[in-house]
Amino acid sequence: MKFKSFFLVFLLISNICFARSIELEQKSISLRDFIILKAELFMNENIKNVFLGGGVFSVAYQNMHYKINIDENDKISIFVDAVMDKKRYRSKKYYPKLRDCSQVRNKIFMNKYGYSFLRQRFNNLVNEENLENALNQGIFNISSLDKDTKKRLIENMEININVIHPKSEKSLSCSGKITDSELFIK
Repeated sequence: MKFKSFFLVFLLISNICFARSIELEQKSISLRDFIILKAELFMNENIKNVFLGGGVFSVAYQNMHYKINIDENDKISIFVDAVMDKKRYRSKKYYPKLRDCSQVRNKIFMNKYGYSFLRQRFNNLVNEENLENALNQGIFNISSLDKDTKKRLIENMEININVIHPKSEKSLSCSGKITDSELFIK
């Protein structure tokens, strides 16, 4: 019995010690996977911008979820679910508007609202050129991508945002190209 246990332990240790090492230099990931990774890192780092100032300058959110997908035609889709603060908006009579969708996108990609402070009117601080620059610096700063490829990827990039209200019938969905100045209600 002891011999069998000893033999099993010996086999386990020898397999660990003599296992073939993985040669990472011979492995490579696809550019598609690398772009998804960069986009997820960017989103993960910048999603916190939406929570800053929430309730004072914009809607207060309690949670954010996102998903990034690239299809076979290299169309990049970003899906964001922004859950409004249930305690605050269950009793407060505020319902999401189109600008709330755009502000979620603007805060993630530019850390700006894109709307004037008092009247909440579109102020053009977040425009197509600024968004394109933010994407080039944050996600597409990959040396193997030329300008034309970056431009094509950005043109094929879309965002879908769901602003989820505590009363589900008041929730709002919007979408559009990532660089659109204002998004559109679905």
